[in-house]
Amino acid sequence: MNNLKNSAKKLDRVFEIVHIVLGALAVAAVVFIILIGLGYAMGWDPEFLGTGYASFDIGFLELEAAPGYGPDPWLVLGHAAFALAVSTLLLLEGRRGVRCIRGILQPMTEEKPFGESAVSNLRKLAKLSIRMGVLWNCITLSEAIVMVYAYDMPGLLLSEKISHVGSAMELDLSFVIYWAILMLLSYVFQHGQQLQKLSDETL
Repeated sequence: MNNLKNSAKKLDRVFEIVHIVLGALAVAAVVFIILIGLGYAMGWDPEFLGTGYASFDIGFLELEAAPGYGPDPWLVLGHAAFALAVSTLLLLEGRRGVRCIRGILQPMTEEKPFGESAVSNLRKLAKLSIRMGVLWNCITLSEAIVMVYAYDMPGLLLSEKISHVGSAMELDLSFVIYWAILMLLSYVFQHGQQLQKLSDETL
């Protein structure tokens, strides 16, 4: 039991640091969103905010459109602002998730692995996994849409040797599996909590 207590304390310190880092990243994302908004409103040169607007990746390939064939830099920056906004929400949800994990670890530091807070925090984590999965899909789908339409991928790649360019946008539904695992764990902890309560009453 001492090993569990010590391990829980060490993990709690690690997640405390993670909580702070996620907060700092969220603040940085908001600052950059504000900069993009100010730049667009005040007519700044897009190069002041970033470079490589005509560059993009396809898997392991790095491509760069020729002058005049790249997308509008402000369109790329607009997508960056959207992705950062969703990422900010994702980071904030991540902070909530870290708080839930620390809530699960807290009873373990007191040598009570099946504390009352464990079940509720596991169920909160399950709900968070759904929200974070949806947010992550919003980012990946927006990147795919920008790649196909803003960069005009079909127009850039079609040639005598390539007769058709299609796109297959897929959702990552792995978060449903995480939700199911976390819900299952919550029932396991609930059963353990009941057994612990019966044991305490017996003693």
